[in-house]
Amino acid sequence: MDKKATAKDVAREAGVSVATVSYVMNNKKGQKISEATRKKILQIANLLHYTPSHEAISLATGKNNLIGIMYHLREDSPSRNLEIMHTVNLLVERFCRMKYNSIIIPFDKESALKAPNRMLDGIVAIDIPEKDFKEMAGNYFVPIICVDMIVNDFLFYQIYTDVNRIKKEAEKALGKGYLLVTDRYDNDSYNKYLESCVSSGKVLYFSECTEETLSSLASRKLLVNGSYLGLIMSRYVKPENMVVFSYQSDPHILSSSIKQIHNDIDKKSNLVMNIMMNAFEQKFDITHDFKI
Repeated sequence: MDKKATAKDVAREAGVSVATVSYVMNNKKGQKISEATRKKILQIANLLHYTPSHEAISLATGKNNLIGIMYHLREDSPSRNLEIMHTVNLLVERFCRMKYNSIIIPFDKESALKAPNRMLDGIVAIDIPEKDFKEMAGNYFVPIICVDMIVNDFLFYQIYTDVNRIKKEAEKALGKGYLLVTDRYDNDSYNKYLESCVSSGKVLYFSECTEETLSSLASRKLLVNGSYLGLIMSRYVKPENMVVFSYQSDPHILSSSIKQIHNDIDKKSNLVMNIMMNAFEQKFDITHDFKI
């Protein structure tokens, strides 16, 4: 097999430095490179079938083009875990489209105190406890976007579900005397936000429910957070007494008689990508709090 061409090969054929090749291939602005030299480099790169390596992009742009995606999975939150992993997959795909690689970082309390990864150009944090998040964030000087969490700090963008909108939709089908059944989030401020959107005492965390508790819900009306959790709760509650809000709207997962409200994490992921790209270009939005 033929050896893959490198920036050195292009530089040698064009009679320029490797840095100049990187600047041209990555369209780096502000460099004093003649139009003739630029065209020559592009022509040679095309003839050699050269594409810039990660190192070449870093040299040209001053960035590593690497996004860290931090998240934590809980053993007692099945629906939540599925949503987190789907969100991670969407973010990886969208950043790849913008020529950024992603590094997946499962988060734990100890990792908040570890030496930071200096290669990261930006961070997306998904549902991390506020105290641990702030310890982690204090070690970095890059844009950080929070997803499905509330940190009460204007330094960070926050993107999360508009539960009040879902509440209004649910009330059309259930009235006001319903219970919200949800997985518990790691971010306590987000749990409090969920609780604030329904009547006091009307929230049940699935991890804290016994079989007896679940069986006692047979005659109750439920708003359920997550399709997988909705599938579990359908064993205990009649379909017409339940509304499920979830990123999944596949009719094959839940009975067609169960009303579903779409939680648009595609839109969340697009917003994360757009805000991150704007932050890299130092285009900052006055609004730091986004509800989807």
